[in-house]
Amino acid sequence: MAEKIALQGLSRMKFFPVTVNDTAAYATGTGFDLPNVQEMSQDADTSESKIYADDVIYLNMKSWNGLNTTITLAEMTLEMMSKLGFGIMDTDELKWNPQGENKEFAVSFCCLMANGKYRMYKMYSFTVNEIKESGKKTKGDSGDINTYQVIGTFTARKKDMLPGVVKDSAA
Repeated sequence: MAEKIALQGLSRMKFFPVTVNDTAAYATGTGFDLPNVQEMSQDADTSESKIYADDVIYLNMKSWNGLNTTITLAEMTLEMMSKLGFGIMDTDELKWNPQGENKEFAVSFCCLMANGKYRMYKMYSFTVNEIKESGKKTKGDSGDINTYQVIGTFTARKKDMLPGVVKDSAA
């Protein structure tokens, strides 16, 4: 029977500030954990160009431009908002900048597979475009929470045009 490798979990997300990303070099700074990750949804940004000959498609070229991504978190500290580029901490308060700085990060995370092993991801370039609160509502009798979303785009690093690497691991 084939080993079950369906993805069943998401954890250990870490962001590394990209310090250099050009055609000659790529480097990151010290990483930090992005805790309380609940979900990550992704939608490929692609473009397509068709060339016709003899009234049929002769060549169909599809380009991958990036991966539009939303990371949902159970909670987010003001310090984390600042690290992601959406304000500056001043003692115990955030001088909030809703525009953000469009900071670029490398991102690592893992997904638990049905076989108990992990699929490990290292993505080289993620630009944070927005931090969004899901809303605010009264507590009531439900156990619902108001989540945060980190919205951005994964793209290829400029040095080798690779978006990242993926590896299956026992740990």
